[in-house]
Amino acid sequence: MLPQMTARLLGQNTLAGGLRTILNDVIALHGAEFGNIQLAIDDDTLALVEHRGFDRPSLRSLQRLAKDSSAASARAFAARRPVVIPDLSEDQALAPYRHLANTMGVSAMQSTPFITSGGRCVGVISTHFANVHTPTEIEMDTLQQYGFVAARGGNVRARDAAASSSARRKERILRPLPTPGSGG
Repeated sequence: MLPQMTARLLGQNTLAGGLRTILNDVIALHGAEFGNIQLAIDDDTLALVEHRGFDRPSLRSLQRLAKDSSAASARAFAARRPVVIPDLSEDQALAPYRHLANTMGVSAMQSTPFITSGGRCVGVISTHFANVHTPTEIEMDTLQQYGFVAARGGNVRARDAAASSSARRKERILRPLPTPGSGG
């Protein structure tokens, strides 16, 4: 499954398309009902950038999360490792979010950080389940490997976009000036 997920992700040529592909693939991998992606906007804050299955009012509390928040995604961001909560009613740290989870019909979740090869956390993906649930070890291993691809892909796309822009600029600068009578 990882090769197919990776091929779909690397076939995207926009950040929005890549994020949508990542979220759809991970929701399918886990058999989840809901999901979201939050990207790091600095070393201490996550911002919600993609979601599926949530209504607008439910998303307000997830728009921006500080690393020291008790939300599962913030904990995964801070610890740089997955946080799996098989039964939200038993996780005391999530007490501030319990009403939101109940309103949305979420009973379990996981949050996994996307870590670059340099160790930087660039974002977190979370999947949410309507019933008490624990993703399998193979699902979590696949997600972690996919996370490495996603983190690397984002960096490669940004670098390639910068290189392409630089090459176009260089080409314009070095383009020969038209000579008189050449029609240019």
